Amino acid sequence: MDKATARPAERVWDRYFLFSLGEGSAIFDPVRLETVYLNAAETHAVRDGDDQMARTLAEFGFVPGSGEGTDLPGDVVGHLAELGISGEPSHIAGYRIVVTDKCNMKCSYCFVDTNTGAPDMTEEDLRLGLDLLFEVNRGRPEVTYQWFGGEPTIRPDLMMYGDHYARELAEKFDVGTVQPTVVTNGAKIGDELISHFKEFRYGVGVSIDGPPPTNANERVLLSGKPADERIHRNIQRMLEAGVHVGANVTPTQWNVHELPEIVDYVMSLGIKFLYVNTPIPAHGTWIAHGPDLARNLYAARMRALSRGGMLFSHLDRIYQALDSRRPRVYEHLQGCGGVNAALLPGGRISMLDLNWKDPRFVFTLDEVRADRSLLGRAAKDLHPFDGCKTCPALAICGGPSQNERLLRRTQVPTTDFCEFFNEGLALAVADNTCLQ
Repeated sequence: MDKATARPAERVWDRYFLFSLGEGSAIFDPVRLETVYLNAAETHAVRDGDDQMARTLAEFGFVPGSGEGTDLPGDVVGHLAELGISGEPSHIAGYRIVVTDKCNMKCSYCFVDTNTGAPDMTEEDLRLGLDLLFEVNRGRPEVTYQWFGGEPTIRPDLMMYGDHYARELAEKFDVGTVQPTVVTNGAKIGDELISHFKEFRYGVGVSIDGPPPTNANERVLLSGKPADERIHRNIQRMLEAGVHVGANVTPTQWNVHELPEIVDYVMSLGIKFLYVNTPIPAHGTWIAHGPDLARNLYAARMRALSRGGMLFSHLDRIYQALDSRRPRVYEHLQGCGGVNAALLPGGRISMLDLNWKDPRFVFTLDEVRADRSLLGRAAKDLHPFDGCKTCPALAICGGPSQNERLLRRTQVPTTDFCEFFNEGLALAVADNTCLQ
């Protein structure tokens, strides 16, 4: 398939954008995230500067410009201040718990250095880290954490120990519920672990990149042998036990154009919940063309919904922003205002859940306990390059996250990154099911 470019949006009245919808259009406010749908005649009236059309749109907050330059990034920052939104996290909302760097697979797109010989997490590491997590979430309705690696199921003993200890802490600190999840390749899950998953009401995310021929391009055992049959068997055993199982799909050069078909395949395994990662720039660049990824994610989303499933991806960041009319530039913040951090071996925490080596973001538990301002290290500088000034998605993207910047080793986003958000926004506006 040829790489198609993102559909351009036409700038009108200095500060708004027109998205073409066949004969009509949608006029979009990139700051307030408001949209009004126009027929063909109304579209021509906007372009022609018709006074009556201007008065009509003014009722919806769309005001003709003066012809002078506008500071859209500055307006977004001002709008964030009006809404009381900042990039400063209030607390640690949850953990990605990195129990080991050992892994029984070697996927080229993985951002983790695996099987380095580094020591695994200890029970003491877990206790001290979970102590802090529950202290700062005293009285909250829920605490979440995710087991991660390497392959976390290589150390089921640590997972089980941590879950039992977290249950004790929830009672001690008056936390309503504890929600553990795990990201696993699914190849090493025994009966004892499945029983544990059921008892603690886990969400199990199994990494699957597609049917066996596609999956084998990346996800094979260290021996070079495929593990699909074993993984499928473990998925069925978990589903039969009543465990909530989802699929984590990573876009690659092998599968980006097959995402709708991958939905069919994953759902044929009995899984109805899929999460598609953003492309991991493990080699300094995206490995998927931005506009193509947006279109294929959109088609996959529609396919899942039509079959009674759910698919989440970075497109949902766009849908949620349009639905709530609230900018989503601070993707490191959770709905409760907290940040998800990475709990590391050796009593350390990274404020970035995907980057664990940069000393600017890694601290001891005591340092984090003593200085809450360290949580703000996860925040990014908004709109860091000139292209942000004229981007329709500037209140949804805001520029690359700290995770993205470190993975790519640059502050400047790729064209694919920008075009993904532009095409995703065009698709969402045209869909309009997100505008409730």
